[in-house]
Amino acid sequence: MEAREGQLLYSALCYEAGHPRRTQHILKVYALAKLLGQQAGLEEKQEEILGAGAILHDIAIKYCKDHGGAASQAEQQQAAPALVSDFLAKAGYPAEVLPNVLELVLHHHEYRRPHGQLMQLLMEADLIVNCYECPPDPARRQEIEAVFQTDQGKTLLALCLQSL
Repeated sequence: MEAREGQLLYSALCYEAGHPRRTQHILKVYALAKLLGQQAGLEEKQEEILGAGAILHDIAIKYCKDHGGAASQAEQQQAAPALVSDFLAKAGYPAEVLPNVLELVLHHHEYRRPHGQLMQLLMEADLIVNCYECPPDPARRQEIEAVFQTDQGKTLLALCLQSL
């Protein structure tokens, strides 16, 4: 793990202040996104953007809840830009990665929106973890399965769903 990625992960975990679900969710999505990215043969810069996006993908939830919000998607999208920018800067990321990481953070739940490879990998990692954390009903399973495009993601999702 590159030094700044390690610093970013450490900062995000400290920010969550030990919250069990959110802390574990960050770690699991990060690990799966990194794995899927390696399996896809991403270049180093793309791996770095995916890793940062995975670490920060839900970073605005705590902020929204701490400030009296319900942490809806709209609230998170409003709070995320400043948080993502601050976390990346403090971890030493170059400014040019901010737009790509922010895109991942802001839109990783918009499954029908056109998106690229990094978004696809983050979506698949997040959905697999979400299935383990809260097993979906049969109708939701079909919706989730329809999002998947990568062979590795499909395999890992199938393993997850068969174990539920």
